[in-house]
Amino acid sequence: MNLKYHAIIVISFLFIVSCKKEENKTIETPSAENAVVENDTLQNQEQSSPKESINLFTLMPKDSSDVAFVSLSDIYPVGEENDTLALPNIEKIGKQKAQYFTFEKNYRKRFLSKTNISESDSVFVYDYAKNKLASFLVKNLKTAAFLNGYSSEEDWPYHNYDFMIGFEINIKYLKGFSEYYRDAIVYVGKENPFAKQKLVPVDWKKITPKDFPSKPLKGEDQKTLKGTSKGTTYAFKTPNYDYFLQDYLDNRKILFGRRLLVTDAKTKEIIIEKLYSQSEGTSPSPLNYEESPETINQWTGKLFKNKPEVVFGFLYESFGCPGISIIDKSNEEIYLQCDNRH
Repeated sequence: MNLKYHAIIVISFLFIVSCKKEENKTIETPSAENAVVENDTLQNQEQSSPKESINLFTLMPKDSSDVAFVSLSDIYPVGEENDTLALPNIEKIGKQKAQYFTFEKNYRKRFLSKTNISESDSVFVYDYAKNKLASFLVKNLKTAAFLNGYSSEEDWPYHNYDFMIGFEINIKYLKGFSEYYRDAIVYVGKENPFAKQKLVPVDWKKITPKDFPSKPLKGEDQKTLKGTSKGTTYAFKTPNYDYFLQDYLDNRKILFGRRLLVTDAKTKEIIIEKLYSQSEGTSPSPLNYEESPETINQWTGKLFKNKPEVVFGFLYESFGCPGISIIDKSNEEIYLQCDNRH
């Protein structure tokens, strides 16, 4: 799942209105031989189901204004039209002003209560590509409602579900962050969870198929890959882990999916196994530097203070949100709360 891809999609349609905000306080700134998949042996023991344990959000610019916006609507849904405690009467606000407006005290209080956020909490914004961290006290941030990119003036009067709700941040405190904040992730809570150790772009090198670790496909993966053939095989190494990637092609020799294995660099034990495949709402993302020197999708390294290293960026998501894989036997997968309205 690819973080940048979703950010770019969101940005492309979210530049609607502009609004100014008060200043906030920051703490910191080789060709492989083909082999028919059906001949692979089923794996007898399946991995445990994925789990997730932390809410992470995305950051987006708001038009050409001095405001960036963090949507928390995935944990604060406001679909009920008669829920006047969540949003004020939109028609009274007016067609133009309602496209982006900040909350009065009572609506802010309801929002914080329902999302279990305290005024003494902080909003931590971390750019893993630039290794930059900025943090803001919740009490110093305004809460706002932002008309989502699939809605416009033609949809007036707007409905509750047309809005994203979250925090606005003055962009002057985000200098040096990636363009459009495409590599930024956000956490809201008491303590900063990010290790602040710059992640490493995965620099894939072609290898021969025999160098790919010998491990049977999982049952459900064999079903997914039925009728495909093996394509190019890749590898990448870090001091702690060895990463292996196997392409699978459809009957037109077009990329259908990729299988990832990550092994312990010393023991060679397989730590995690993932399959990223084509579906109605997903497609494998290009490998790093494949399309251009600036194309970086796959990242790995120490992202969180209290978790093992991570790897992510293998899949484009149309309907869902990007995920981050923890390199650990727990099979933990952390999906961003990206407020995908597609």
